[in-house]
Amino acid sequence: MVLDGAGLHAWAERRPPRQVLAVMEVLRRAGAGRVLVPSVVTVEALTGDPRDASVNQVLKQVDVEEHLPLTHARAAAALRQGTEGSAVDAVVAEAALRTTAAYLITSDTDDINALIDRGTGRTLVVTV
Repeated sequence: MVLDGAGLHAWAERRPPRQVLAVMEVLRRAGAGRVLVPSVVTVEALTGDPRDASVNQVLKQVDVEEHLPLTHARAAAALRQGTEGSAVDAVVAEAALRTTAAYLITSDTDDINALIDRGTGRTLVVTV
């Protein structure tokens, strides 16, 4: 599972769709899966003040992918060509496709779906 900024906030506030929240909790507790957040997402999600407390708690429970190798950046750029997706959206979509994530949690369904559709994967985009 991959989270973008809205997905990260949704998990922190416990507001994704119930079935997705249940899957996220099972994965986290069992260690049977991976919840991934590209570090660039934290730039969108954090404010740098006390309002970040719930998001910071989630960041302790997920895998934050802190490095963006050039090969991943190039793959994200290729996905972005001809779409309205932002660079951050492209990095998130690339991470989901590369890791064969079952779910990508976002509020930006149109842009993310366009990016996912350019790749070869079966990631389900879930709207929060």
